[in-house]
Amino acid sequence: MTAVPPSHALRFFPTWWHSSRIRGVTGHQGRTCSTAALRVGDHVGVNEKQRRGLLRRAEAELQQRNQQHGWGSAEASAARQRLLDLQRSTAAEMGLPYAAPLDLGVTWDAGAPLPFLVAGRRTFVAFYPSDTDPALDGLDPDYIGPQRGVGVAEFHLATSVKMGSPNDEVLHGHPLWGYGLELYGAHVVANSPWIKELMGINRVHEQFSESRWTDKRHYLLAFHDETVECVARGVAAWVDLATMSDVIGRLSRDAL
Repeated sequence: MTAVPPSHALRFFPTWWHSSRIRGVTGHQGRTCSTAALRVGDHVGVNEKQRRGLLRRAEAELQQRNQQHGWGSAEASAARQRLLDLQRSTAAEMGLPYAAPLDLGVTWDAGAPLPFLVAGRRTFVAFYPSDTDPALDGLDPDYIGPQRGVGVAEFHLATSVKMGSPNDEVLHGHPLWGYGLELYGAHVVANSPWIKELMGINRVHEQFSESRWTDKRHYLLAFHDETVECVARGVAAWVDLATMSDVIGRLSRDAL
């Protein structure tokens, strides 16, 4: 069942989340919006109090659309998108972390994508993509139907990767909820505190160089039961028309 988490106003991160200036989101395969494109034209340059008011009104509108038309309605979806755009533009204006949407070219749904992480010299996530047979989605991992395949995302030159909690029922507890994070989607995180944390750890190395981190990106894939986050130089995704067991076997060999 699709989770319907609460929406809430922009929360303010502790000081260690802050960064000096926001930069465009680049350096990956897949499409996303630039920082400028994420700004809401009529709202650029407003002060913090005005931003909070805009966010409260956008949340109220979304709640009203959910009640009147249902969470999955076109009206609610449009209101949700307006709120997400405003969350992202507000965070960008303030130099805070936020999750921008990332088009991998492969999507998954709210059912049972069953992601499987393979990490070694190369890093992959295998999952069932959307547009599969709904009667069999997640029930038989070795079934290949007319539209059945396995989605694969590869993170290029990964520095760190993690997979686990939160699931869709508690995703609204993630620090990036209220900052552009969406259910069942792929994201790239601007102003990532995780990258800053990793850089801080690596500074103790006598040959540390910030230039080696300029092309690192923080990716976040939100699935039904798990969230995958990875710091890497890029990501690419495709659909493999094989069974999940065959795909995992092949990826495991490629990761050695």
